[in-house]
Amino acid sequence: MAGALPRPKRKSTKSKPVVAPDEVLYTDTDRSGDTLDLELSSLCPNPFNKRAKRGVPELAATIKEVGLLQSIAHITADVWLKIYPETRDQITAPNVILFGEHRWLAYQELASQEAGWETIPSVLRDDKVEDARLITLIENLRRAQLSPLEEAEHYQALREAGLSYEQIAGKVGETANGAISKGTVWKRIKLLDLAPAVQQALRDGTLRVSAAEKAQQLDHDDQEDYLSLVRGGTHPAEAQAQILARQRQDEAPDTASPVSTGNGGAEPAADKPETVSTGNGAPAAPPAPRKPKQAKQPSGRDKDEADRRAAAVAREASCRALLEVTDVTDPANSDLILSVLTAAVLAPPQQSAAQQRAFTWLKETSRHGLDAADAATYFAAIQDSGDAAVQRLAAFAAALAAAELRTAARRQSWGSRERNHVRVLQEHADYEPQTEWEKAELGLVAAGETR
Repeated sequence: MAGALPRPKRKSTKSKPVVAPDEVLYTDTDRSGDTLDLELSSLCPNPFNKRAKRGVPELAATIKEVGLLQSIAHITADVWLKIYPETRDQITAPNVILFGEHRWLAYQELASQEAGWETIPSVLRDDKVEDARLITLIENLRRAQLSPLEEAEHYQALREAGLSYEQIAGKVGETANGAISKGTVWKRIKLLDLAPAVQQALRDGTLRVSAAEKAQQLDHDDQEDYLSLVRGGTHPAEAQAQILARQRQDEAPDTASPVSTGNGGAEPAADKPETVSTGNGAPAAPPAPRKPKQAKQPSGRDKDEADRRAAAVAREASCRALLEVTDVTDPANSDLILSVLTAAVLAPPQQSAAQQRAFTWLKETSRHGLDAADAATYFAAIQDSGDAAVQRLAAFAAALAAAELRTAARRQSWGSRERNHVRVLQEHADYEPQTEWEKAELGLVAAGETR
């Protein structure tokens, strides 16, 4: 109708979602507070910052050219020491740097060259003192180009602070090397269990992190042999396969027949030259030695079998990782747990073997929850426990073990169940296909390219 006034717009009654205060740890925008120009000498390093001091001259040159793009943050020493009195010997100034130590060092570099750099803008964050350790670690992971072992040490410190793998992945979100998942966190922390020589090679940059992860599946002595093979030019997957094959050979029983010594003992049969009678009582000369047989070249089937075994070892490590990092009480993991359980129910394997494997994994990851001598006793106790969370974890472990046993035993081409199992590991445990055979089965490369 002409001349009618427009109807007023209704205001939405929906309220913005509120984040619980205890869920807010640190975000890039959470930097409210007074910004002060502090003298460089009034600040001291953060005792929790173990990051290597690299790239300071380059950062100083950048700041000189474009200026300081982001202020540092600090906590007054008195407030700091009330929470962290054990660090008193390391607090050497009235203020402690919360984050931005590299920028502070860059300012010191510039101040040593010319006047005008004696003070630095810094945000007062006394309100974050109780979270200082976590903020320092997370800030380093987000901003710094850390080495794999430095990342591992930071993640381990967050674990020791009480955070789960999922919480770490959620709070860090993305590092300078890209987005992370709970599987990434687990794999990095496991680098700290490597033999010292392998860790040193990783620190020196002479060993790639992907090659170091393959060494995790070997004991320390074999890890050093593996390192020698890789340094000698052997492909990491082939070096791992060689050592695993040697382990299987060492574990094989000795079939040599013992020779009786006549006194109840026995000793291994010794190699003796054959003699042939001439018919007149005199032995003839021993026959000419036989030519040694040439080593049989491995066939395509042998290569596939070696690849299949190497891939199974790597997948089992990822299964343990997935079991260790998955919180079965978190509703966000319901789809993952349901998919694994569904696969086990629709294609039930030999339950005893799956339960035994699951029991081993649960013990290795310290998540078994109940003391039991064997798998049968453990799963019987789980059923009687009435603890829904423990029962769900045990069921998840058994289903995951069943899927891996089925996948490892499949010598013919994989079907959808085997491929789905590997995709679960890829998505939730950062598993990477290890061998040409496995990549071909997953359709990542054409089969003809891998033979």
